[in-house]
Amino acid sequence: MDIAPQSTAADRLPLQRYRLFDSHDLDEAREFVGRVFCPHDLATLHPGDRLDACHHSAPLHRHVSLNYVQYGPAVRIEPGYLRSFYLLQIPLRGGATVRCGGQTVESHTLMASVPSPTEPLSMRWHEDSPQFIVKIESEALHARLSDLLQAPVQQPLVFDLGMDLANPALMGMASFIAYLRSAVETSAFLLGHPVLAEQAENHLLTSLLLSAQHNHSAALAAGAGAPTTCTGRMVLPRAVKRAQEFMHSQLELPITLADVCAHAGTSARSLQQAFAQCTGKSPMAFLRDLRMDAAHAALQQPTSADRAPHVADIAARYGFFHLGHFAEGYRKRFGETPSDTRQRGCGGH
Repeated sequence: MDIAPQSTAADRLPLQRYRLFDSHDLDEAREFVGRVFCPHDLATLHPGDRLDACHHSAPLHRHVSLNYVQYGPAVRIEPGYLRSFYLLQIPLRGGATVRCGGQTVESHTLMASVPSPTEPLSMRWHEDSPQFIVKIESEALHARLSDLLQAPVQQPLVFDLGMDLANPALMGMASFIAYLRSAVETSAFLLGHPVLAEQAENHLLTSLLLSAQHNHSAALAAGAGAPTTCTGRMVLPRAVKRAQEFMHSQLELPITLADVCAHAGTSARSLQQAFAQCTGKSPMAFLRDLRMDAAHAALQQPTSADRAPHVADIAARYGFFHLGHFAEGYRKRFGETPSDTRQRGCGGH
């Protein structure tokens, strides 16, 4: 995942505009990092090493924050139990030895670590091993898991500690995290639009639960017993219909796969299987096409040039985060650019 900084200069560090502190003092670094995460023990592994610590932190929406943390020399970090949040930790250089509960992983740029809050955590960060860290509140992640399962979560959610970012199943999530970092670093557009930020946050939680391995993965994969065809008199064709009706009614709202499942009354895995059988698409791909069609219709509306909404405004209305990606998908679907459609709607002026 290409999220490593291209330079070690201070003005090129990740999330630089969201700087919380930088310090050479061990106690100060421990205190400041602890304010965002939790109280912990922090010590250099080699006596006399001079700390070069900093922490940058940007809230994504309500339950997720993006963080950059560096210490410089090798350090020992002992948080104990995280209790109220999960961490997705990605070394940008170097690596770390991470122990959580009965699991141990040697983390590096392509091997992230995902310590779980109900397991004791101990880490050794190697020298010159800054990390990009996604902090996720436990309550929000558990609620998303319950929505996807369509059942209460009986056992605490515990992830496999090591997350191989080269695994094709995880590449989509890794790319989305890279996109979030880029969006936050380059402008405040995402953070300035609560609907988009909420959509991004929900998508991240759902992607993590569906693509990473954890003790509820088998239950998510098992679903609720999807039928083998879409023509039988089983409940899932009805679920597909209910899901599609819900999507049509919520095109401008930040709904997620979990929301669709909750309305349709089925699990994520079952709905995905049923949509594949009935439409040849995943539920979220089907929703994306509906939103693209709605954007196309909005761009075709006759209006004077001085009153025409901007393409970016219409794209944002239907939840398209990245204008370039929207334009590319639009052109593939309709054979022209959004601006071409908008110009016709304005009478060619």
